[in-house]
Amino acid sequence: MTTIDALKPGREDIYQAFDLISSWLEYQQSPLIPAPGLARELDLGAVWIKDESKRFGLGGVKALGAPYGLKQQLLKRGLTPGSPQCADYTAIAATDGNHGLAVAWAAQKFGCHAQIYVGSDVDQARIQRIVNNGAEIIRIKGTYDDAVVAAEAAAKSQNILLITDTDYGDTLDVTRDIMAGYAVLGIECTRQLQRTNSIPSHVFLQCGVGGMAAGCAMGLWHESGQKPNVYSVEATNAACIKASLAKNKLTSVPGKLLTRMIGLSCGRPSFPAFEILRAVCKDSIAINDDVAKQVQDRLSSGINDDQPLDTWDTGIAGIAGLWHVAKSAELRKRFGLNTQSEVLVVNSEGAIPAP
Repeated sequence: MTTIDALKPGREDIYQAFDLISSWLEYQQSPLIPAPGLARELDLGAVWIKDESKRFGLGGVKALGAPYGLKQQLLKRGLTPGSPQCADYTAIAATDGNHGLAVAWAAQKFGCHAQIYVGSDVDQARIQRIVNNGAEIIRIKGTYDDAVVAAEAAAKSQNILLITDTDYGDTLDVTRDIMAGYAVLGIECTRQLQRTNSIPSHVFLQCGVGGMAAGCAMGLWHESGQKPNVYSVEATNAACIKASLAKNKLTSVPGKLLTRMIGLSCGRPSFPAFEILRAVCKDSIAINDDVAKQVQDRLSSGINDDQPLDTWDTGIAGIAGLWHVAKSAELRKRFGLNTQSEVLVVNSEGAIPAP
């Protein structure tokens, strides 16, 4: 059995990230929203939604990872973030949208340039938000995975900083730093739940390469002292975490990875994220786009007197996974859901305005 001490980022890394991120002027704890109407709809004891739709004004959880990762890379080179010397450096990343936006925002914040690689299927609204934050866009013919390879190939010179939340080879400290940033999510959730004496029995987390889910799980585990019961949620056409968990080794899935849940359009997990997820995941589910769209529409309109949720195509995925499982008698039994279950989910992004 894998222990918490065997996993990276470790406790010191996570709380260093929390202390630094929470010291920023822009920092505000995101809300943890009780959703009794959703719980009634799904016949559960309680549902808590961690709402990342306003994080740092960027509208997504990825704003916790990339800024911390970039700052650590600058510090490791002896640079003061925001100093004139930072203008000589360019932050490079691949993205399906939200990570690239966070890298662009962080580069502006710290005085660097940003160059963001995107695959063929990233929509114009997401691209425009990145451009509006000062980054140069490099379009790659192919998938997100192809963009990852292209970004890594471009990040060879001394003044290039690769700010990637994907590490296929388990060699990149920046990827673990980014996951330490995501752990802020889990630390906040635990402290918010403790105020109501609540301990989630289930945590449904959306996964692309797995970095956000893994970081959140480590934050929950370290702060609570209890290993969380995590259930991974992916798109049917891009379920690389599910495949990897089933085979107990890093596994790629083929194809174009097409899904409206664009942030989950990833064909290969990040290795350090997978190491964490196989330690905490009790089960996994893959959902199709129709389920995600149905749940997005229902929650965006408000359900059973719950307030409308500001969510979008990827942001809804974990909640949609819970919905899919809870609505199936067979899956409820397999996942151990019942009328006493208290479930934590994350709305990982808010609505994206049209370009």
